[in-house]
Amino acid sequence: VLAAVLSGAGVGQVDVVDGGSVEAGDVAPGGMPVRAVGERRTEAARKVVRQASPGVPRRSRRGPRAGSGEPGLSLVVVAPRDGLGVFAPDPAAVEQFVASGVPHLFAGVLEATGMVGPLVVPGATACARCVSLDRVDRDPLWPRLITQWRATRRRSSPACDLALATTVAGFAAAQALAFLDGTLPSGADTRWELALPASAWRAVPLAPHPECPCDAVNSPDRVPACGEPAAPAAEDPPRAAPAGRPRATMAESR
Repeated sequence: VLAAVLSGAGVGQVDVVDGGSVEAGDVAPGGMPVRAVGERRTEAARKVVRQASPGVPRRSRRGPRAGSGEPGLSLVVVAPRDGLGVFAPDPAAVEQFVASGVPHLFAGVLEATGMVGPLVVPGATACARCVSLDRVDRDPLWPRLITQWRATRRRSSPACDLALATTVAGFAAAQALAFLDGTLPSGADTRWELALPASAWRAVPLAPHPECPCDAVNSPDRVPACGEPAAPAAEDPPRAAPAGRPRATMAESR
């Protein structure tokens, strides 16, 4: 659904990387159709993306075109099949994006809670390792707990509420589109959570960790997370995303 929304909104290039085959539980309005059951997820998702924008003009590329070689990515949306990867993102899973400076946005559902964020701009906002280090500071036993949690959840298929997942996809798409249009959205240094049945969004501020090698804590582009006291005044202009050379967008689901 998320990739289809981005494609329908006119993002220049949207790709999906996923594994396995489409199951009945993957079928959703605006997402996988019933006829896709049994197909490879990656190929089926790419069909949905292409069908989402027939005849829709593409958004123009922002910034200079690459002179040679394979074009880079403007943004990667990391949408793991198990939302635990958003609540407690594994730094190793996104290390390649941090190392190459590729912005990435986390989104997913963990049981009855939908989550969007953080939006990671490497070197400028809190990354997955920052989040992990902060959690260890507050709970030294966290590494053991999360290891056990991940091992246990791999044995079962995580449940997912359709309405909640669709809401998360829409909000994540809005965050992604804002970033691609040059504005640093509220997902920077923040994880947004929507828990059922109350269905009220809650902002969880995150911050760069002083011991993280990403060094975002010393970035001149550092901005307050949503909910921090030093938020910009209402009359201030929208926060601009750090300058870059966006070329394409990839929605990744695992």
